[in-house]
Amino acid sequence: MKVIHGILAMLVTPFHDDYRLNEAALRAETRWALDNGADGIVATPSIGEFLHLSEAERLRAWEVTLEETRKRAGATAVAMTSGATTLEALNYAKIAARMGFDAQQVIPPYYWRCGELEVERHFRMVSEAGDLPVVIYHNPALSKFTITPRFAGKLATIPNVIAMKEVLTDLQHLEELYDQIDGRIEIYNTFRALMTGLLLGAGGGFINIFAVPAAAALLKAFKAGDILRAQEIQRRLNRCFPRGGEEALGHLGTTKVTATVATGIEMGPARPPYMAPENAADLIRRRLPALREIL
Repeated sequence: MKVIHGILAMLVTPFHDDYRLNEAALRAETRWALDNGADGIVATPSIGEFLHLSEAERLRAWEVTLEETRKRAGATAVAMTSGATTLEALNYAKIAARMGFDAQQVIPPYYWRCGELEVERHFRMVSEAGDLPVVIYHNPALSKFTITPRFAGKLATIPNVIAMKEVLTDLQHLEELYDQIDGRIEIYNTFRALMTGLLLGAGGGFINIFAVPAAAALLKAFKAGDILRAQEIQRRLNRCFPRGGEEALGHLGTTKVTATVATGIEMGPARPPYMAPENAADLIRRRLPALREIL
């Protein structure tokens, strides 16, 4: 099985002001993503605060997201099954498989630092369980583990590993990553390096919800051979949304605010203690028109 080529929308998990799961907003967000060019979704990813959810909340978010996704023929549904330990990830993988997800996204174990032998063991155990195909999620700022291109090439040989979502944007890293993986699995880039990834042979992008329309337009232009338009969309996309990534203070809170402004759906706050800068919404509102005018 392969994850569909194209744009996979990374959903935030909407909350009410009292931090309860906002199911209506989650349904609306899923529909918005698919209406605006996403070819599939990722339920409760990092920006979806999977580790801030109780098991019951996480599974209910999966149910709601999957119900909406299955209304669209051909849309791919990926569940973030990661946990702090391999056993936790295995438990969520079995549940996601029973629910009917197409694949699982898995980050190296976090909190305690891991070495390569431990990370390889983690991915082998999850993959060999055979519950769902595995998308490796490389986000060293959150996992505290860097998957080097050489090590990625080794992980790509594990049966049932089908893809990798890469958040790093350094060109030299990406070039070596594609060389080392050598087509054994698909690579999906973040929105800030989507154009670079496509030029290197990416299967598409795992894209934060707020960047889905622009990423879909960029991919369409690239496929049509309109490279100049694709480049301009990429430039405006990167100018529009604050840079800094997961290592920046306020990133999670800013992501929730940005998702609200970009979609028009109230996503609510991030769970405490995480906050957004006070000017986050105004900053996005000022930048969005320049991006939207090219779409």
